[in-house]
Amino acid sequence: MAAAETEWTYANNARMALIFLCLALAFLVGFGTLAGLTTGQDAAFAASALLTLAVFLLVFSALVFLPRWAQRGPMSFSVYSERSMDEAEAAVRAAIEGAGRTPRIERIEPRAGSPSRIVTADGINARFRIQVTRHPTSGGSGPRTEIIEVVPRQEGAEDRALRQKVAEQLALVPARDE
Repeated sequence: MAAAETEWTYANNARMALIFLCLALAFLVGFGTLAGLTTGQDAAFAASALLTLAVFLLVFSALVFLPRWAQRGPMSFSVYSERSMDEAEAAVRAAIEGAGRTPRIERIEPRAGSPSRIVTADGINARFRIQVTRHPTSGGSGPRTEIIEVVPRQEGAEDRALRQKVAEQLALVPARDE
């Protein structure tokens, strides 16, 4: 259980948003407008269907992927844990201190939902966002914590080492259900 619990998941949020936006704008809007202009009345229904689909994809990407990109940055790694927010924060703090840096913790009170914490340190490009989630990591009840490492540009060796240290620190703390 501990191996599956400390498995980091990669997400390129910028690429997901840009693919949907480009698909909607370049292919569907362009093709729908071109079909409407070149074929006239005969393809008006088909062109309007393509334009409707393009508008749906634009709204979908604006509502789903752009807020995710804004919150998690262009590239991120995440792990779900059965630990409390305090335990997850302690694991991230210990990993950053193990790298010889002094962590800074910012507590964020959102407008809706649960609070989250941002852990950063001078000299480390990545920042860690810790939040409570309902992701079903196991059959146990109770809240689960998601740790998100936001990598601003490119992932480096230091970022991989820091993720490994966080995973090791999480493995040291027993899960609540054990």
